[in-house]
Amino acid sequence: MEIDLSGYQLIAVSTSAGKDNEAMMIQMAEMARAQGVFHRLAAIHSSTGAEWICTQSVAEKIANLLSIPLYTVYPKWTIPDYIEHRMRFPDLRRRFCTSLKTEAIDKLIRQLFPAKKTAKILSVTGERREESAHRAKLAGFERCKRLTAGNREVFHYRPMLDYETGEIWTAIRKSGLPYHPAYDLGNCRLSCALCVFACDRDLRNGARNRPDLARRYLDLEEKTGFLFRCNRSLKDILAKEAA
Repeated sequence: MEIDLSGYQLIAVSTSAGKDNEAMMIQMAEMARAQGVFHRLAAIHSSTGAEWICTQSVAEKIANLLSIPLYTVYPKWTIPDYIEHRMRFPDLRRRFCTSLKTEAIDKLIRQLFPAKKTAKILSVTGERREESAHRAKLAGFERCKRLTAGNREVFHYRPMLDYETGEIWTAIRKSGLPYHPAYDLGNCRLSCALCVFACDRDLRNGARNRPDLARRYLDLEEKTGFLFRCNRSLKDILAKEAA
């Protein structure tokens, strides 16, 4: 679903450097150029302290090759620090990891366009229905209530919702752009290096890339008895590879 971009003073594209966000950036760059508003496009990367070591540089490289300015924002807590502060891991009911990322992005938008300043802003994210039951119910376009205030109107746009995985890779390969190296190691998805919602293979790849993060989470499991997943420990998941 393409929309008219001409009425927005800022088109803010959130990127994690993952495949869905990369395909979204490619599409948004094409749309913005075709509509003569490419100069209003900006990418935002929320650096949480829990990513793969190379994620920041991959995000910068993709944005640079697309000629899109990139803002990097930092949550008030890193994800591993906040996990240790709470003494427990995120789960489906308490996805504070996502909140930390989005709050940092929201803060930047509020700073760039205070409520007293008249502006219409488009916040673009790369969710796909194929990924989960929750994402399957998301709207492709809607008012962003948490950011709309005073003279600032913000709308949320999810252009990749109906894309399937194969279509995402087709778009990336057609572009000729580099992509995150985690996928060549077999990762299905890319978010935090050690995400509670990731498959076992992604977690083992992430632990090899971020052994420091794996050690912190393993120590927390041992100290608190609270498992990485509701019914399975990170220790057990990582031990399967060594067996």
